[in-house]
Amino acid sequence: MAVYRHDRSILMLNGYEITAFDESSDSLSIAMVGDDGAMTIGAAGRAVFVFTGNESGTLTIKLLQHSADNEFLSKLRNQILNSQSAPTPVEMYFKDTWNGDEITGERGFFTTPPTQARGTGHNAQTWTLQFERVVTKLAKGAFN
Repeated sequence: MAVYRHDRSILMLNGYEITAFDESSDSLSIAMVGDDGAMTIGAAGRAVFVFTGNESGTLTIKLLQHSADNEFLSKLRNQILNSQSAPTPVEMYFKDTWNGDEITGERGFFTTPPTQARGTGHNAQTWTLQFERVVTKLAKGAFN
């Protein structure tokens, strides 16, 4: 049997812990940008596999509308956009403390600014960052 509890996972961006996730099933998503490579089959039936070298990945998080985490990310994004010199990239660390999964992201930047929506229901703030290199270390999980 496997177990998971979202509030027992840790997401750190530049050393700041993000905690204000909304209740959606995809409030945190980390996806590789491309395939690892492609295989080409020649006329004689022999194959060549070419690795792309693309180790980049995208982090998408959905946060509660009014939270300190949104303030932190907004200030960080504005600092990067308004920098007069080369901006410092974002570093990511994710850990599922119950199951042992770990994901790191190196040299990331915001790619899609969050949409501002207001109405009679809750609207999550969606933040998207892309990292030059993402390394995933999955574990077998608790009780497996």
